[in-house]
Amino acid sequence: MTFFALDVAPWESSDWPKAYATSPYMSTNSWLCFRFLVLLFFVLHFIANMLYYWNEEHWLYWIYLSRWTIACEVVQECIYFVLAFWGSVLLENGLGTATLPVLVKIHMALICMVLPTCLLTSGLYWAFSPFLPPPYVSAAVHGGDVIVFNLSFFLGRFPYAFSKCGWISVWAGSYAIFSVFHFLLKIGTDDTAPCAEYPLNECPVYAEIDWHHPQKTALIAFGGAIVAAPLMGGLYTGLTMLRDCCDNSAKMMREATLLPQEENVKLESD
Repeated sequence: MTFFALDVAPWESSDWPKAYATSPYMSTNSWLCFRFLVLLFFVLHFIANMLYYWNEEHWLYWIYLSRWTIACEVVQECIYFVLAFWGSVLLENGLGTATLPVLVKIHMALICMVLPTCLLTSGLYWAFSPFLPPPYVSAAVHGGDVIVFNLSFFLGRFPYAFSKCGWISVWAGSYAIFSVFHFLLKIGTDDTAPCAEYPLNECPVYAEIDWHHPQKTALIAFGGAIVAAPLMGGLYTGLTMLRDCCDNSAKMMREATLLPQEENVKLESD
């Protein structure tokens, strides 16, 4: 069994426009408008968050996992809107594609990384952050994004499955590797977030991920990457099943096969 699937099951590969450009609760045009509003939310709040913190942190802005998450959310929302628009054009003309486009696979990997982990990182932030309550621009990327992201998930037909949970480990593992380089290169933190134990250039980004104590930190990082993937993957697999139980029209849509573009061209030439 793979844990890095990039398919749109239970939809056929040629039916990806139905999964991306339709909603059980609104028309295709309304869904496109909704996707644009979601994209606008992420872009504007990302810009506002960066402008708010950049003067103090400068390039150290990027050492925090939440900033990686919001940046990835912006990128995947841009791709999601493009795919929804492309899919709507194909649906309007009764067309599909012979294979799953590369852009769909890229988006699949990105959203499977951040959809489950944004919930986890926001939960950890509100549980352990010493800077509570946060300003609005921080709360928007430590909870606001979770609300909008999951609203979009429940109103749409994005096909999450347990076979995609390995992408969570890729996301967690990438940040764990970064934290090692952060420690070795003595990047530290800015002077607004000092630590009592070490000089500023040796301060860990998060106290729990402190490579001055390698055995403990390696256990946390490895355990987190291994445990979080099936845990969060299982959660969203269950939520997907519950969501799809309320979507009676999806089964009929899957049974109505779209015509691949190249076949349609042949028919028109005949």
